[in-house]
Amino acid sequence: MKIAVIGAGNVGGTLARRWSALGHEVVLGLRDPDSAKSRAAAAELGLKAKDRAGAASGADVVLLATPGGVAAVEAAQACALNDGQILVDATNPLNGRLDGLEHPGGLSGAQQIAQALPGVRIVKAFNTVGFGIMAQPVREGRRSVLFVAGDDAAAVERVSALAAETGFEPLHLGGLAASRMQEEHALLWIHMALKAGQGVDFLFSICRGSA
Repeated sequence: MKIAVIGAGNVGGTLARRWSALGHEVVLGLRDPDSAKSRAAAAELGLKAKDRAGAASGADVVLLATPGGVAAVEAAQACALNDGQILVDATNPLNGRLDGLEHPGGLSGAQQIAQALPGVRIVKAFNTVGFGIMAQPVREGRRSVLFVAGDDAAAVERVSALAAETGFEPLHLGGLAASRMQEEHALLWIHMALKAGQGVDFLFSICRGSA
């Protein structure tokens, strides 16, 4: 699968490295791929870097791993995606204090992106745990749950399969309207990690009782 990862920070870099190791063709999409910082990030990951539109062109899946909110919408638009392409929104529209979300008009970050990119298949995923869990989603024999939401069933299925291959237990929450709950869950994880003393090395998993 050809995957474009937009952003080479902790989340983008971690998932790019994992997917490349799994045999996928991964390209980084960066705002300025020729800058010294971008070249260093690409070299560290052993991947090619292009501008956002160049990386996203022809990609089966495009992962958006940039700051959230308006910056995420602008980054998604810069990818110049074609109708039908799959964009995975891994961002959260956090405020500057990391204790709240910016949902103008009641829309989640993913819904704001979908509004700006009609025709693109938006799937919300990879936004509810830290990058350390993304690097190792299985702890003590239990897989981290990964919530997935989207309006296009085929796109959700493809992203869920990628999540499972990465080591997560994907759980489909429903249409893209459910992405607001995902972003709230991400805020809970951040609060627990940074303010409630749990640190970043924990995950949520699903435990189902026997019939």
